Amino acid sequence: MLLGSNASANPVTKDQSIKSEIELIAQLISQSRYAEAYQLLKAEVPDRTTTQYDLALCFCWIGSYREALMCLDKAQLFMPVMTVGKTNPSTDSFYKAIREKQNGLDDHRNPITQKNIELTTQMVADGIVRLKTDCWLQLGEYARVIDIATPIAHKDYLNITKALTIAKQHLNK
Repeated sequence: MLLGSNASANPVTKDQSIKSEIELIAQLISQSRYAEAYQLLKAEVPDRTTTQYDLALCFCWIGSYREALMCLDKAQLFMPVMTVGKTNPSTDSFYKAIREKQNGLDDHRNPITQKNIELTTQMVADGIVRLKTDCWLQLGEYARVIDIATPIAHKDYLNITKALTIAKQHLNK
């Protein structure tokens, strides 16, 4: 390092630092260390899908579903526009079998990173809808569950299927 240079002014160092912090937040959430993740998230740039989605996970964990929904609404606003007609080249039989099995998991409750958004934009968008569905279900807003979950019901996510079944049962009483 040159004398008198400022490492914090180096954009590469700053980007690495931001990336490390985002990775730490994801790791903390994965370890159920939501309090520490929440503290770091409050200092993050708020106009990012990752920040809002991961904050929503923290709020869901403590049962603050309305706050989580507000974060998820913001996360949707900051999502990149998806290319219409974009196809997934990984559609061989193994991919389909793995995807089908994976749809039964609660992977929408995992933290996301910018790389997730870049590489699996549709999965992140579905994750937002899935988490919103969970929140509305917990709040007993069954009509909202049906409104938000029905458009992705054909993808056979287990939480969506269960939420729609429960919502329809409650609305048909």
